[in-house]
Amino acid sequence: MLKPAYRIQIRSDAYEPGPQTPVISVKVNLDMDVPANSFEILLGAGSASAQIAEGDEVAIQLGYEGSLEDVVAGTVDQVEPSLAEVRVTGLDAAAKLLSFHTDQLYERQRAGGIVADLAQKAGVRTGEIADGLRFAMYAVDHRKNAYEHMAELAEKCGFDVYLTPASQLVFKAYTRAEPHVLEYGREILHAELQAETPRVEEVVVHGESPASFKGADTSHWLTKRAVEGVVGRGARLVIQEPTVRDTDAAEQVARARMDALARRVSGTVTIVGRADIHLGDTIEVQGMTHSKLNGVFQVRSVEHYLSKAAGFTTVIDWRA
Repeated sequence: MLKPAYRIQIRSDAYEPGPQTPVISVKVNLDMDVPANSFEILLGAGSASAQIAEGDEVAIQLGYEGSLEDVVAGTVDQVEPSLAEVRVTGLDAAAKLLSFHTDQLYERQRAGGIVADLAQKAGVRTGEIADGLRFAMYAVDHRKNAYEHMAELAEKCGFDVYLTPASQLVFKAYTRAEPHVLEYGREILHAELQAETPRVEEVVVHGESPASFKGADTSHWLTKRAVEGVVGRGARLVIQEPTVRDTDAAEQVARARMDALARRVSGTVTIVGRADIHLGDTIEVQGMTHSKLNGVFQVRSVEHYLSKAAGFTTVIDWRA
């Protein structure tokens, strides 16, 4: 039988299972729709936990004896001592994006280039960064933090933006990969379905002060004709998008929004701990009695929980 295991590095101190370990439990929350991934470590009060301070670097691995996976790395945000326990919470490198503000005007740049530049300025390493839309002009201002600008660019392009366990920023569209197979009666402990009927059948994107109908290479005004992108037909969603300056971009933004609205089926599955399942991965659920709970889905969030009392479980939010 597999025995749950962990390795928690705080500064130069490493905590692993054993009779003398102060670790009571560890929880890791990873979520594409939340700006920063987070962790919570519950330690018994003592000399080791008393040395932990805000700003300390943390790296957490979870899994089973002989097989550990990186799940999150970051820094301590809060240390909350009590009589018998010390609660340590922290955030991953996305916290740097949340605290970084700047004013910058980008000309003839693709969304991926803008995201990579903002990440570099904020001190965050990049992983897979796709090009995305090209903008004649794109203004970043200090009223929003770097993450907010990245999230807006991701929405325009139909991309996801998130950090990997190695704290590398990813900016790309979801593509189905080799799935992690999860089977009822083996890994799956509980499952729920949330299904919403699409209410929008048509998306219309209006650009502001059009530049050209020949693409995004020019930023000066050449025509007063309206820039508009239309996808679908029926119940309409109209979007005003000041950064869109040509019809090609308007249509791409409309398509991205329509695709996002079409993915209205989501659910949650609780499984025996699997630290190898990450944000953006593909899972395949099998063996559920309700057919809608079976299928191939994108992983949108992952919550790992490991404790002496409860063992190791993973909760996955997915979207079809």
